[in-house]
Amino acid sequence: MTPHRSFLLAAVIGSGLLTAGCLAGTEDGVRPIDDVGLESLELGDHGTNSLGTDDFHEHADMLWEAADLSINAPENTAVAALLADTGSRTLAYAIRCALPQGTKGPGGHAGWGHLKTTASWATRGLTLSEKLDLFTCMIVNINPKETPVEIRLTGDSITSNGMSYFNSINFNIEEALWVARLSDTGEREYIVWPLDEIVLPCPNTYMSLLTRTCTSGDNPGDAIPGCNVEMRSTPDTDCTQNPVTKNWSCLGRPAIKTWLSTLKVIAAGPKDCNVP
Repeated sequence: MTPHRSFLLAAVIGSGLLTAGCLAGTEDGVRPIDDVGLESLELGDHGTNSLGTDDFHEHADMLWEAADLSINAPENTAVAALLADTGSRTLAYAIRCALPQGTKGPGGHAGWGHLKTTASWATRGLTLSEKLDLFTCMIVNINPKETPVEIRLTGDSITSNGMSYFNSINFNIEEALWVARLSDTGEREYIVWPLDEIVLPCPNTYMSLLTRTCTSGDNPGDAIPGCNVEMRSTPDTDCTQNPVTKNWSCLGRPAIKTWLSTLKVIAAGPKDCNVP
């Protein structure tokens, strides 16, 4: 990390989070990783994290089935079932992730073009690798309170059509690396590596991210059975970084990296030390 960037982040995060007592200690086993920062060739895309945690986990199996066929196929009964559940936004978020920006899908939901690997869902079913890209995009976009939180996404599977250089500098706090994969028994699971720029000033990041991805909003405080999210303390043994693009691969899968807005972290800091 360059000295000027290190100083800036220390000042920015510290000013917002010091009053919350977040600088009291660090998580054992967490070590710095190479900085991506503004040197990245991948400016990434701009997302809004507000899909309900209950909503996603309750409809994940149905979405997995829906991805086996073209999203527009008349015989795609899983898409029809997702559309019929008018209280769910899972399909809308899947379309945001998967379809090109502005492309309309079932129900009139428009793609935001987050992923560069899944545009063909409009005409065919997704491959296993593409489905896992979709589910990685989905897991980074959930929170139990359904509160809209702006985030920046980067990675080999992410487009660069939604984030300009000038926008990207407002989202320069590294949050976490995320991967969806199948376990040895064939179950979907999600592995998350919180990164030092948020962990060091805020050691409860691990619990905050687990709460965000596995805690019910319908029944606050209750864990959602079978959410299958695992937090790991360091990417050192699981992940490698491309020296050119600065993007990460973890456990053989392209990782999505999330970034937080500097100003939003400052604004949230005096209240608590929870990751949005």
